[in-house]
Amino acid sequence: AIETLGIPRLLLMEHAGLAVARAVRDLTSTSSATIAVCCGAGFNGGDGLAAARHLQEWGYALRILVAGRVDRLREEPATFARILQRLGVVLRECLTAEEAAAAGPWLAESAVLVDALLGIGARGAVREPVASLISRMSGAGKPVVAVDIPSGLDGDSGRVQGAAVRAAVTVTFGLPKRGCLMAEGPAHTGELIV
Repeated sequence: AIETLGIPRLLLMEHAGLAVARAVRDLTSTSSATIAVCCGAGFNGGDGLAAARHLQEWGYALRILVAGRVDRLREEPATFARILQRLGVVLRECLTAEEAAAAGPWLAESAVLVDALLGIGARGAVREPVASLISRMSGAGKPVVAVDIPSGLDGDSGRVQGAAVRAAVTVTFGLPKRGCLMAEGPAHTGELIV
């Protein structure tokens, strides 16, 4: 889409974020619910930040956690981060396993969690602070909407890479990812929306 058709990544993220926000809305009974959005520092995190903008526009209270430095986000994710900040939304940085542990109660108080930590480009065992955030998300007892693929699940093999999110819903883009359909994938993917 980007290289062959010339569709800007920012536009793709906007549409991805809208699809994720709609899935979150379907899981909540009221637009006054609190939604926690856990974002990585890459493009998957950018999709999460785009979803957060839509959710904020619809009246949801947001808790946004970024597994990295906000001032080091690249291109499109940085654009969505700036938009949210200009809207008065606080982006909380999570740089260590200890900060991830401290976010546990914060996540548990939310109605729905959005997993935008790792996408299909992630390789190898999940590292900190993302591994601890995945653990805290799992322990929160709340429904999780995964962005493109549950974080920690290999998109090709469906194998868990040390730790993986168990999503109630996975909103994937373009086509289903093979990893959602094989090995440990189905147990972590939940309902798959393309």
